Amino acid sequence: MLNQSHAQGPPRRARARRFFAAALAAPLALALAACAREPQAPPSPSGEPGAAAPREVKVAAASRETWARTLRVTGELEPAETATLTSPLSGRLTELAVDVGTRVTRGQVIARLDRRDFELEAARALANARVARAALGLAPGMTAIAFDPEQSPVVREARVVLEQAGREHGRQVQLLQGGATTQSALDASASELAAAESRLAAARETLATRRATLVQREAEFAIAQQAVLDTEIASPFDGVVAQRLAGTGDYLAPGSPIARLLRDDPLRLVLSLPEQHSAAVAPGMEIRARPDSGAPPILTHVARVAPALTAADRALLVEADVPNPGGVLRAGSFVRAELVLDAAALTLSIPPAALVRFAGVEKVFVAKDGLAAERQVRIGQNRGAPAGGARRPRARRAGRARPGPAPGRRAPFDPRVAPCAHSSTCSSAAPCSRPW
Repeated sequence: MLNQSHAQGPPRRARARRFFAAALAAPLALALAACAREPQAPPSPSGEPGAAAPREVKVAAASRETWARTLRVTGELEPAETATLTSPLSGRLTELAVDVGTRVTRGQVIARLDRRDFELEAARALANARVARAALGLAPGMTAIAFDPEQSPVVREARVVLEQAGREHGRQVQLLQGGATTQSALDASASELAAAESRLAAARETLATRRATLVQREAEFAIAQQAVLDTEIASPFDGVVAQRLAGTGDYLAPGSPIARLLRDDPLRLVLSLPEQHSAAVAPGMEIRARPDSGAPPILTHVARVAPALTAADRALLVEADVPNPGGVLRAGSFVRAELVLDAAALTLSIPPAALVRFAGVEKVFVAKDGLAAERQVRIGQNRGAPAGGARRPRARRAGRARPGPAPGRRAPFDPRVAPCAHSSTCSSAAPCSRPW
């Protein structure tokens, strides 16, 4: 049995080899059949075997056109002003009349503190001021600054006594010269004169003190009145509430935050420019921007240029004002912008149909010596046809290219100098006859 099984082994292996050979031959035959269906290239005029005949293609000249030279940068929309409203006093918050997103106007009351204690303090300050006015003898409606101490009754009385003492001392001097009085009488009149002078000086000092006291009391009353007014916190500008930082019933200390406001009309467009372009920027340059939020495009101009580069990334900050009357634009939005450096720059341009893109490479075919020579280029920008469709769209070339024949002429296209750019399945050894 063993010998018989060994004798049957070779025929089975031979049949297996024939089966695999037949399986491999089937796709090969299909591939050959597919290649046989490809159209045969017509013989070239030169009679070289296997060479395709030249094909005529349309050509167009690369031209220099007025194309604004721009710089693409990114930036952010920032509010024109930001303010955090705080409590100027210690007190309990009795009312907060706004919420996030509430539109406010300048002078609109946003929050109120409990004002009872401050009103009582103002009443006490007013009473103290009235007492000081009475002590000074001010007439109704007269202020402490306008008060003249020399016209007060106390000073006038002291001045009259001083004048009387002066006259009496003069008579005593004359009488003593005539021998009609004694030296002791003269000394007594001199003492009365000195006392009268002291009383006048004291009256003036008293009035000055009372006047200063009145000024102090009136200042205290003004401070108390201002405290009553400060219990109402108002918006400093037209804007919108960005954040609530306190709630009704909170006891606030001086400086405690209540709400944060933004002035969003206008907004500030802040762009960051690289250092190598900082010398070319000037106020008045046009900016074309588009927010990532989907808001309408922005057209504005440079309003302010920073005097120095930032220390962190050595960038130049440029600002522009963006009107936002309806609040469509939002502060903090990311913006992609183009800064127009030269609106009348001349740029080499070609029709988009002349550009070939394959495997991430951009190239054109330049008519040279009657043949199409491949030239790799770097494209800057694309723009569509102008209104009316009179001209074809143009593509801006960043590199250099030799102008081809005049528009309307034809140049033969030779696939031997222009490799196929259709599919990686085409053989580079054989010329491609497929249309472009």
